[in-house]
Amino acid sequence: MSFPRSRFRSKGLSPIREAGLKGREAVEARMEQRLRRAWPLIVGPLLMNHTRLLRVRAGILLVGCWQVSAIQNLRLSAEATWPQVQERIKRMLKLDLQRIEIVPCDPPPPPAAPLPPKDEDPLLAVLELLRQRRKEG
Repeated sequence: MSFPRSRFRSKGLSPIREAGLKGREAVEARMEQRLRRAWPLIVGPLLMNHTRLLRVRAGILLVGCWQVSAIQNLRLSAEATWPQVQERIKRMLKLDLQRIEIVPCDPPPPPAAPLPPKDEDPLLAVLELLRQRRKEG
């Protein structure tokens, strides 16, 4: 049975991560999500490995860098390149940000270990268990 898509796009529904947010906070949370998805395109491959988006608040893009020695250089280059980055964000995501701030932050956590592969067919495992019990008893 399929339901029409419009039934689930009720005006009152919002993603759970935005459920407690109202007004400007909800708008900023949506902006943050859009920026996170496009982060590699916005900052480029070099900065992507040393920075991360921390937050968007009141038109300020707060960027964290975990290499303390690079923060001062990033701040200087951010001042020079902010107009181009601002234009890129506006063109790509239709977001209007006023300025950028670079602050120290913790490095991202290491990636989680991959999950062990599951049996392709769970019924096959049950069948094998039953065969073993039949042989034993």
